[in-house]
Amino acid sequence: MNRRPSADRRVWSVTTATLVALIMALALPGALSANDATLTPDTALLNQLSARSHLTLPPFAPVTAPAEGGSALPPDERAALTERIAAIDAEHGAHFGIAVQDLRTGTTFSYNPHHRFPTASVAKLTLLTMLHMQAAEEGRELTATERAQAEQMIRYSDNSVTDELYSRLGFTDGFVRHAGNLGFTGTEPHPGGSWGSTMTTPADQVRLLRALYTDEGPFSPQDRAHVRGLMEGVAPEQAWGVSAAAAAGDTVGLKNGWTPRTSNGGLWNVNSVGYVSGPDHEYLVAVLSDGNPDYTSGVALLELLVTEVTAAIEAPDTSENPGSPETTVTAR
Repeated sequence: MNRRPSADRRVWSVTTATLVALIMALALPGALSANDATLTPDTALLNQLSARSHLTLPPFAPVTAPAEGGSALPPDERAALTERIAAIDAEHGAHFGIAVQDLRTGTTFSYNPHHRFPTASVAKLTLLTMLHMQAAEEGRELTATERAQAEQMIRYSDNSVTDELYSRLGFTDGFVRHAGNLGFTGTEPHPGGSWGSTMTTPADQVRLLRALYTDEGPFSPQDRAHVRGLMEGVAPEQAWGVSAAAAAGDTVGLKNGWTPRTSNGGLWNVNSVGYVSGPDHEYLVAVLSDGNPDYTSGVALLELLVTEVTAAIEAPDTSENPGSPETTVTAR
């Protein structure tokens, strides 16, 4: 598929992107402090979140429409793709994990799907879904104020608003209480209450995306529409990462996170979580990374991974039995 990203869905030039990152870091004094606390695992919280049996990323039946395009990856193509991703891993100093599911065909691919990464601002998507869950428990919709704050948090990645909403959620206790309902098995909030230092996995983020994109989760259609509407309207300069899989006319919804971490020598944590929907594909994508030398190279790495995986999924199926169920191979 010829990807020709629209102007409002792609990352700016390397020079502009670097300037944006520097300006945002200076303009938002809470960006580094909120997201850069020392990461200290909390055993009790981890036990709570991992109480469920460990889930993998199995193949599944298409859930949104008949298979009109794309292909299930034959074993040889899957092995070749895994080798290419491993080569990227060996070439780059950063650590990364990626999980992709195509709801249109049932195809899945993952690499390091259960490795844990700091969320940075990707946590804001989880917090918004939990805010909806809390409101539902209280028998109400989000207030006008909460909706306005949610828009600032998701579309513009406002840290101060996120601090306030995390407090309203109940910090770590509220997070843990809702995490089980989302099916998380590898996500742990920071014990000190730093939402940006939440640890998560690509697999858990795809579970969250499935809850938002299908009727399998705890959200009403109205709540799903609200969250997805915000994800589809993020500020143009923040619309990188998952959007690398999009062609002209595709619908893209995402939430990204990025921050340098002093606890990791100033290396950058860069993440992208979201979906891309087109005529022959409906991708759910979570790609997380840590240890990038800078923001720009982190974005480039994520987009390389997303493009490599989705291009392989879209490649014509040359196997003898293209209609047979695929066997998912999870790398490492």
